Amino acid sequence: MRTVSVQEAAHCFAPERADRESHERILTIVTSLWGGQTCHLMRCADCGFGFSWPFVAGNADFYNFTGAAGVYPRSKWEFARTVAELEGLAAERPKILEVGAGNGHFLNLVCPSLVRAEDVTALEYNVKSIPVLERRGYRALSVDVRDRALDADRGSFDFIFLFQIVEHLDGLDALFGRIRALLKSGGSAFCAVPNAARIEYQETHRSVPDLPPNHIGRWTPQAFEAVCRRNGLVVRSAELEPLSWREFLAHDISYSHIRRAQLNPDGIVARIRSLPRSGMRRLAEAALAALFIPARLSAWHYVYRHRERLGGSLWVRLDRA
Repeated sequence: MRTVSVQEAAHCFAPERADRESHERILTIVTSLWGGQTCHLMRCADCGFGFSWPFVAGNADFYNFTGAAGVYPRSKWEFARTVAELEGLAAERPKILEVGAGNGHFLNLVCPSLVRAEDVTALEYNVKSIPVLERRGYRALSVDVRDRALDADRGSFDFIFLFQIVEHLDGLDALFGRIRALLKSGGSAFCAVPNAARIEYQETHRSVPDLPPNHIGRWTPQAFEAVCRRNGLVVRSAELEPLSWREFLAHDISYSHIRRAQLNPDGIVARIRSLPRSGMRRLAEAALAALFIPARLSAWHYVYRHRERLGGSLWVRLDRA
């Protein structure tokens, strides 16, 4: 689809004007991950899966420097959708696993009403979140779901949850094979990923691009079906999040503002965004973003005409075959 340079990626994740040291560090990290100066964004002609090539996930250094880790929304559409699905599934004292549990906001929705805390395993890389999860009584581990530390848990879990996680990961056959291995017979996994059509809208309407090595996969229902067929799983259902105008407008105004700074690093928007964080900076950015709202009206008209397919997330339920 296109080629991304290490300079473009570094500029998006850590603008040089805002923090030259972080910019240079990100440049080094991304170059090392890609093994060169460029990365290609590809799309499978059969299932529509979008992926970076080389297909390499970001590492701890990348996320620590970009600050992309540690932001955990308390409420998401996929949380409510999954809870509704769980309420219709019968399981006696279910055992559950969440991959990328954050501070446990989803787990707190199902414990103790549907699941006992002692039957919860939470995986989270952010070491600051581990004590938060443990205080709730959850078994909290700072390991990858594919790690050997979970070998003893094969066939243990009724339900596994991965919310806004899969798009970050490489090694997909190992990932989905492990999900199947960890599920009990008749168990289900629930995944939510960014909606690929929403990403395409952003990138064609002067909003923030979705670049590797942060997100390296753009998922479709057909892509889930393809990888599940190889790994003993079945896609039971797939749904797009209904478009929320409140969520969309907030993100679009913010993301298009950020994109203006990225496209013109010497302009007034970039200069203000490079200032130290403060109340005055927030006010100045809000005023500038508001000034450009009329320029977004044609993009919003496009979203209105295609609103049935431009919700934020794709949600899927995967059953062990």
